[in-house]
Amino acid sequence: MRASSPKKTPSGATAFDGVFFSTGLVGWYKQNHRKLPWRTLWAKFKDPWHIWVSEIMLQQTVIKAVIPVYEKFLKQFPSYRSLSEAKPEDVRLAVRGLGYYRRFDLLHRACKQLTSLDQRLPNSHDEWLKLPGIGAYTAAAIASITTNEPFGVVDGNVERVLCRVMDIRSEPNLPHLKKMFKVIMDDICQQTEPGDFNQAVMELGQTICTPSNPSCDRCPVSSICTALKHSSQHLAPAPKKKQKTTDVSLELQIIKTTAGIALFKRPDDAKFLPGTWGFPTYIRSEKGWELDGTSRVIKKVLAGKVGEIRHSITKHKITASVTFSKTNLIKKSGIIKITAAQDVEGSLVSNLDRKAWIVLLRASKQHT
Repeated sequence: MRASSPKKTPSGATAFDGVFFSTGLVGWYKQNHRKLPWRTLWAKFKDPWHIWVSEIMLQQTVIKAVIPVYEKFLKQFPSYRSLSEAKPEDVRLAVRGLGYYRRFDLLHRACKQLTSLDQRLPNSHDEWLKLPGIGAYTAAAIASITTNEPFGVVDGNVERVLCRVMDIRSEPNLPHLKKMFKVIMDDICQQTEPGDFNQAVMELGQTICTPSNPSCDRCPVSSICTALKHSSQHLAPAPKKKQKTTDVSLELQIIKTTAGIALFKRPDDAKFLPGTWGFPTYIRSEKGWELDGTSRVIKKVLAGKVGEIRHSITKHKITASVTFSKTNLIKKSGIIKITAAQDVEGSLVSNLDRKAWIVLLRASKQHT
């Protein structure tokens, strides 16, 4: 991918000097990278578990939100074997607030799989791919760091950096561009330290080559940036098309018994937050209010509305009424547990349920 003079790639973008690009970025990264906890732990212990957990947590989640959860999680589960022995609800509570809980269910399943077969942690890209929840991106990220295998990663930061270096003014996640970016990253990884290089490109995108107002004067590879040369950083890349959202009306019902607050385990096929413990969740449909995950119209316990919350889960924009009722008809079972009021907040995994609980607490204070 070395180019002594500007050329055009098959996509029409300007090619660039891959060796200069990697050398400049890796050198800059080694001197300037942020001291993130997973990097510190890897440098000290060289334990792939620390990298694996970080890569799962960082999926569609910002670093700022991940750091405190990551540190607490590793204190509770210092090894994959310790996680394999945990109860599913304890795993979810350990990562509460991060969302996309299925990734942690898969992490738990992968650890149980390794333990049941008495296997060590994977030692290659191909071995990582065999585990539940590990796709091409995650396998490349882990293997490039832990075993120095030459697999490039392509996320939003990488797409933006490459679009600017080559002055590509299209949406960066178009299929043909993603394919081209992967080829470029894999090719450069063959010529450099793949783990440091992958992290360097992402670090550049997170801290310098940002979506708006990039700090080009601080960029270690600005001399080969075609967008900078053309003053087109604001055009490269073009904005991604916004994902269409769906409006959803829910009702979260908080039920109090003489023994405490009733929490329900959502069915595994629930549309929202499957398998989590929370408040009974009803979805408005043409037939009426359906208990999520049952496809049945349920006659709800008579409840009074105490407030309303807004929340987003993937492409769904949720408006949820929060209602409150008292009854002694609810009994503890395999899918119902009665929790003391002071322990409710600590038992809720989802921010949706936690928001509803806060609404009730505020409403209660207003009436005391």
